[in-house]
Amino acid sequence: MIGGQHSELVLAIQPFTRGYAFALFEGPLSPIDWGIKEVRGGNRNARCLAAAEALIARTRPEVLVLEDYTGSFARRSRRIKRLQSLITNHAAGQSIDVRHYARECIRDCFKGVGAVTRYEIAQAIAAQVQAFANRLPPMRKLWEPEDPRMALFDAASLVLTHYCVFDSPDTEIG
Repeated sequence: MIGGQHSELVLAIQPFTRGYAFALFEGPLSPIDWGIKEVRGGNRNARCLAAAEALIARTRPEVLVLEDYTGSFARRSRRIKRLQSLITNHAAGQSIDVRHYARECIRDCFKGVGAVTRYEIAQAIAAQVQAFANRLPPMRKLWEPEDPRMALFDAASLVLTHYCVFDSPDTEIG
């Protein structure tokens, strides 16, 4: 999958409409913690930010990875973009290295296994990282809402992309 051995803690946070998902890895195939935090009610950004700050304080990652929403394929609401900006500012204030990866970069890292779509990338992650194998949701039908577990795989793809880019700019996952 990915060469090289790293012992740095990498945390990815993936905000979505109902909260955020996170994945904490200590190596490319070594997840330590992961989950989905759903937030209901008003003032979602403040509550999500407080939960993300607590997560960062608890896990003390060396690198925080977030999706880059400035790319041409990025379609996120203003609220989600604002939440990500708040999380980025908090992490930078804690002297945590913050990295942003665009969807195009994620696709480039997973193209070695023929994964292009988000669901194909999630399938590749489930096949390689045993801890995520039973969390893969069924493929979404066009008329169905997205399963929140997809945000978990988005977070994992961000961490794996970080390791892919960190190992070598030409490294692919596969």
